[in-house]
Amino acid sequence: MGDIGMAGRLVSPAGAAFGLVPVPDPWSRPTGPEGRLLVDIEMLSPDRLVCYLGRRIPTAGLTRLAEAYLRAAADQHPEVTVPAVEIPEGGITVAFVASTHLDVTVECSVVEALDAHVPEHDGLAFEVQRASLVSASHQLTSWVEALHTPADEEA
Repeated sequence: MGDIGMAGRLVSPAGAAFGLVPVPDPWSRPTGPEGRLLVDIEMLSPDRLVCYLGRRIPTAGLTRLAEAYLRAAADQHPEVTVPAVEIPEGGITVAFVASTHLDVTVECSVVEALDAHVPEHDGLAFEVQRASLVSASHQLTSWVEALHTPADEEA
């Protein structure tokens, strides 16, 4: 599965963060069009840390999120040009709601309990530097690419 660590972490200079943490999972098939990964979702603000554990998300969702991060970093007004990314299997939504020439305000929402009849959402909105979006995009892309590289090729 490659290195276990933080992947796709957005970090704000004000102390907020949103990250997807890969979790070792020998039972899932991460490769192929139906591939899914087990991740923990982390939301951090100066006054709280919340983790949603063991969410199984499709690798295609990570790819869509990486593409959106990169486009949001590059576009002048991503709040207008970049649609929100929804990964319903993991209960994740990431939207770009405002921007300046250096920063983008990102709104991250997570469904608290995926099996709830009436879903409740936990959310966090914070400004990140455009460079943080680029870095998170490359982290996610590297993670997905490592999943599709056979172990023999890595040696």
